[in-house]
Amino acid sequence: MNGVEKLFKKETAMVMFLFSLAVLSLAFSSFTVFNVHAQQEYIYYGYVPAKMWRYNLTDQNDPNSGYYSVPTSVSSASLVAVLAIRDNTHVAVYSLDNGSLVSEATIDSMEKHYTVFRNGSFFKVVTDQLACVYLLNYGSIPLSNATSGPLPDTFYQDVNGAYVGKEFYVLGLGTDYYIGYAVLALEKSTVTVTREDGKEQRFSLDANTWKELLLYPFKAFKIESTGYIMVQSGRPVDRWGNARTFYVPSVYGGFVGTAFYSWANSDWDWTESYGFRVSSVEDASIAVWSLETKEKIITANVPGGVGLGFKPQAPAIFVQSDKPVTLAYFHNGSILSSVGNEGIYGAYGSGVGYFGVKPGEETPFFLSIDSYVEAYIFASEDTEITVDGDVYSINTDSHYVITTPGSHVISSNKNVIVETLNWPNTPDFQGLIYNGVLIPAVQTVDVTVNVSLTPLGGFPILYIIMGAAVVVVGVLVGLIIVRGHQKSNVNKNIFSD
Repeated sequence: MNGVEKLFKKETAMVMFLFSLAVLSLAFSSFTVFNVHAQQEYIYYGYVPAKMWRYNLTDQNDPNSGYYSVPTSVSSASLVAVLAIRDNTHVAVYSLDNGSLVSEATIDSMEKHYTVFRNGSFFKVVTDQLACVYLLNYGSIPLSNATSGPLPDTFYQDVNGAYVGKEFYVLGLGTDYYIGYAVLALEKSTVTVTREDGKEQRFSLDANTWKELLLYPFKAFKIESTGYIMVQSGRPVDRWGNARTFYVPSVYGGFVGTAFYSWANSDWDWTESYGFRVSSVEDASIAVWSLETKEKIITANVPGGVGLGFKPQAPAIFVQSDKPVTLAYFHNGSILSSVGNEGIYGAYGSGVGYFGVKPGEETPFFLSIDSYVEAYIFASEDTEITVDGDVYSINTDSHYVITTPGSHVISSNKNVIVETLNWPNTPDFQGLIYNGVLIPAVQTVDVTVNVSLTPLGGFPILYIIMGAAVVVVGVLVGLIIVRGHQKSNVNKNIFSD
């Protein structure tokens, strides 16, 4: 054997040894979040709805009785709130309408920075460390003694930018008397909630259970857990409420997956067109479990390319699919209900929601049929997207907008963020009401998670899926196929099929 051959064998052995160490390190690592990139900056995009108001029927049992404006619904501005996770976080807030720097600050952990934008404004937030950024229906800088604020309908990201984790930072919102937050436990956990003044609350949760919380408005909270949890705010409404849009993230990362947890409710209006909607681009079987009873409450086959609406009778749910799907909660726009607030034509549903699209992953979604809709696709670098088969280019700090109701599918060669708006198209001059939403940074879209879920009923005993392997290919076709922008007071309820 000559010297070259000896050297080759020696180097080969060393490579194999290092590879084995890497595999063992991965296998026994206590970290579950992976594909987390070191970033020089994090970028968050948003659009403030232009039409912030609501009209109600004079007589909600008579659709021809005329409309009046609800004075308390009118708003001319929204609040962009930034909550720091780490000390010495630099925040810069820009107007995308003219490119100007609107405000900047350096804040420490659990400190806040606020900026107000007028209706119809596009904005960008840049931080040098990951932070929590909110868009809130609140038209001014909050006072230090504020006791109420709009409760976001949203899920929260952990300190790594994942929706499943062990450490979260949350800005309390809602009121000082309303329970508006939920901690959903994926495994047995001891959870500690610490307010910015040091006051603590501690509780224990078994796997597949949840705890509801009241977090004081405009105070910062740190939520730490010994096990893996998700954090959500904005309980889906019962028969008397007004549904607000949100997208349910996959347990394994992103918004396309096979396992989802969410707050829900047990008291639905079965006539009103709102609820959860699952979409699949290939034939799939889904099961919905009640986290209260640990029973399977819904099973369904979802044909490829078809969406399925459902209203689970449970306060919190787990949704499992044998193929990748997406899951959202929204109102379809029809004003018809069985009870309403004051009559059978008193339904109103709207909202602002966010989801991300990973590079190379076709992401289907649905925009309400009986509504005005806008979906803004934001890019932080020059990006090529495909929307419903057509290719478009988005320049850095720019966007592409979709305004057609129904089914769509997006793919991209870079991370992109999508902000959706929906509000009823009856009457023609109706406006949009929303509460608030967490804005994910573009750089966190492809953060993925490896999670071992605890058995629940018919679940596999050990259910481990790499989020990075979840890829959906195909085109979503809704249960209702529409041509153009159709309007009607009474429409098929896509959540009761």
